[in-house]
Amino acid sequence: MVGAVRKAKVRDDRRSSGIAGLDFQLDGGFPKGRTIAVCGNPLSGCELIAGQFLKAGGGGSYVMIDGIPGEGMTDARHMDFYEILAALKGDLIVIDSLSSVIDRFGIGKAVFLLNEGTKDLRAAGADIMVIVYDDFHSPAEMSYVCRNADIFIQLNEVIHGNEIERTLSVRKMAGLGIPGRVYPYNITAGGIELSTTERVV
Repeated sequence: MVGAVRKAKVRDDRRSSGIAGLDFQLDGGFPKGRTIAVCGNPLSGCELIAGQFLKAGGGGSYVMIDGIPGEGMTDARHMDFYEILAALKGDLIVIDSLSSVIDRFGIGKAVFLLNEGTKDLRAAGADIMVIVYDDFHSPAEMSYVCRNADIFIQLNEVIHGNEIERTLSVRKMAGLGIPGRVYPYNITAGGIELSTTERVV
């Protein structure tokens, strides 16, 4: 059951994740100037987190590489790698998905995007969120993504009989402490909401 969640005050050096319960657990949101990898299966809610992130920040660039772009998104399905880099603009950027970058251009280009390719944007305070689909990449590719993202969020789903248990965990926040908990979440008509219960990992 989703109940009332303590709402975190977003600090000046942070940006809201778009999920009140997650902002509270992160002590006020995502630090500015970071790369944030959100990993899960295509039905786990990765795109919902990305949409909530942009909405909370008043909008930004949503670069759609592997699906039909929605309203306000940049259609990057037929762009080459450097055209995709040129399409990254603003303070909040979503790349949907880094999995497609890896598939089309290789892990080396994906690592370049996370580092040198977005360095100037991050130096100016932009946050870049990338979506990564698990069970799609080799262990070595996932290791490169984990090592080169500043923040790594994992979404998991487990089916128990006729129920789906969904959990979110923050696996990495470079230079900062990370919550040592797994947070149950629900997918609602309004997006992702963290449950009021949590488990120690």
